[in-house]
Amino acid sequence: MAEVWFFDQVLTTIQKYRMISKGDRVLVAVSGGPDSVALLHFLKQIEPLYSLYLHVFHLNHKIRGKEADEDAEFVQEYSSKLGIPSTLISYDVPSLMKEEKLSLEEAAREARYRLLERLVAEIKANKVALGHHADDQIETFLMRLIRGAGLEGLGSILPVRGHYIRPFIEVTKQDIMQYIENNGLKFRIDASNEDLSILRNRIRHELIPLLVSYNPQFKGSVLKTIEIIREDQAHLDELTGEVFDTLADFGEGFVRLPIQALIAQSVSVQRRLVRKCIKWAKSDLRGIEFKHIELVLDSLKAIPPKIEMELPGNIVVFTEYDWFAIGRKQLFASPILEHVKLAVPGITKIDALGVEIEARLVGIGELEFRKDGMVAHLDADKISGELWVRTRRTGDSFRPFGMLGEKKLQDFFVDEKVPKRERDRVPIVTQNEDIVWVAGFRIDDRYKVTEETKRVLVLALHRKT
Repeated sequence: MAEVWFFDQVLTTIQKYRMISKGDRVLVAVSGGPDSVALLHFLKQIEPLYSLYLHVFHLNHKIRGKEADEDAEFVQEYSSKLGIPSTLISYDVPSLMKEEKLSLEEAAREARYRLLERLVAEIKANKVALGHHADDQIETFLMRLIRGAGLEGLGSILPVRGHYIRPFIEVTKQDIMQYIENNGLKFRIDASNEDLSILRNRIRHELIPLLVSYNPQFKGSVLKTIEIIREDQAHLDELTGEVFDTLADFGEGFVRLPIQALIAQSVSVQRRLVRKCIKWAKSDLRGIEFKHIELVLDSLKAIPPKIEMELPGNIVVFTEYDWFAIGRKQLFASPILEHVKLAVPGITKIDALGVEIEARLVGIGELEFRKDGMVAHLDADKISGELWVRTRRTGDSFRPFGMLGEKKLQDFFVDEKVPKRERDRVPIVTQNEDIVWVAGFRIDDRYKVTEETKRVLVLALHRKT
């Protein structure tokens, strides 16, 4: 009877969260422990029901020596017995931990997901099944509560995250062990699960039993709290997503929001918007803590709002005029550009700036004027030497079209509200080191077309996509 309940409960979970569809190719992560062994056995039972293709993944973390080798052998034999193909991989997790300065638990998780994703692509799987259960939910909730987390973190382990599914997420460890016993399944024991130097193990073996002694219904209460948190989080995420889609301005490798519109939102939405920007820029939130979000928001609420900082993961946060922006640090590094000779006529590619400049000579009668900063019209007879392209230099100045006197290029950029991150990427066309054209913005007035002009040099700036 208990086994029927278990089977029905897991099927209900699968259907409720739409975890599996007919014909799915499911990669199953199997450590050899009771949770993953029971999961593989269960999926094998429903294989005909859903016309599934199953494939087993096992990772030897190179931590536990001979014991880990025996785990791998056990998983291979069990998979073969069920008629399921398997891929067993050994990976030096301790080395990864040192190289990337991670905890052992973080390094093991990072290696596991990297290798899972690689195998997903190789076997064309569209689902990855993991053995997390309700007790894991409670442990994760308490661990994050102790370390400090917002609603997203306290929502604990999601039943479905992308193509990762957790069919056992609504059954307990006790339920799984009963299923193991009823089906006579063998499994491996990981001695490290008893190591009390690991926070999760202390929570499992010491803290949870203590809390249950205060309230026998503690586990159920926590699971209900997690469910409520998830529902609230989903609502706030939906609201934040709508605001983000309305306000966000995306550039190459960065995203920005108007400051006043950002700080006009409720504090909970402000925090989520900043987190969403960071995640968009770096693809994850690893290393980002509550203090980072608060520091950003406090800086934006200053008068005037001003911020320029670097966050974990080589992410830079800065203000530019009325905008708050976040992007990858390397995208804003000043390009190295030597003098590039401009082909006249012809097309000159300037890879360092991601642009090309097209030059052509036309008679004054052939000219069609266009008010466009991306096109320059120059009196060809005023150009006596070769034209070159470079980036700005300290002390640069020119006479912007329509002005009588000279202006520093720095002041021109400020007046034009050119963001700092873009100023070193503006092509500067010169003749004998005199600026002829600040490409994309303004020519020098001394090279303009006049009534005396007979030939026109047309320069057109094209940005590569």
